[in-house]
Amino acid sequence: MADDEGAAFWEGVYGQPIHTYPRPRSKHKSDTIDDDPTDTENLNSMTDEEYVTYVRAKMWEKTHQHVLEEQRRREEAKSRRRQLDEEGRRLEKGVEEALRRGEERRRKARWKTRWSEYLEGWKCFTEQAGGDAGTNPVEAIRKRIPWPVLSGMRRDVNQAEVERFFKHAPESSGAEYDANLLKLERVRWHPDKVQQKAGPSTVDEETMRTITAVFQIIDQLWSNTRSQ
Repeated sequence: MADDEGAAFWEGVYGQPIHTYPRPRSKHKSDTIDDDPTDTENLNSMTDEEYVTYVRAKMWEKTHQHVLEEQRRREEAKSRRRQLDEEGRRLEKGVEEALRRGEERRRKARWKTRWSEYLEGWKCFTEQAGGDAGTNPVEAIRKRIPWPVLSGMRRDVNQAEVERFFKHAPESSGAEYDANLLKLERVRWHPDKVQQKAGPSTVDEETMRTITAVFQIIDQLWSNTRSQ
């Protein structure tokens, strides 16, 4: 760094005097020379070129210290954000899973209750098919038939709803549909059987069409299940 012009150049580059980093007093020549050019204990053995490299490194570190610190702070903030994002995703996933399980429990409970009502409805229909005295027997039969849909209402009877109803039968453990259950329901919903249980002249034509539609849906489900 004896070259004043060179020293002035590097002072202009880094904005600080290079003589902040003077050579220390020389050691004994027998001292071991370390390979690290930034080791101040070995500066006595540096060549001019090595010393220049050392000074430039020190000047760069001092000049860019705030840059390095800012970079470190950004990396730490980025790491914290990643950690918070990951914790947020885990929490959100846990909440969604808990809600899904809760909804599944409610859905199963709803179908279990509906099937209990359906089976009890058939029991009452068989026992009281004739209707109460003084009531319109046709209207009484229509209302008392336990239609195989979630709502239990005849107006909601269609292929999709009937199939969904039997798909959620309690007996259907594992399989999509229970073949034995469908076989029993097929007999139960046969129009002649329903007419027999209801009594003569108590099932009107519109109601009978709906009964026939239910029978045909169940019959098709049963046939498909048997062929699998």
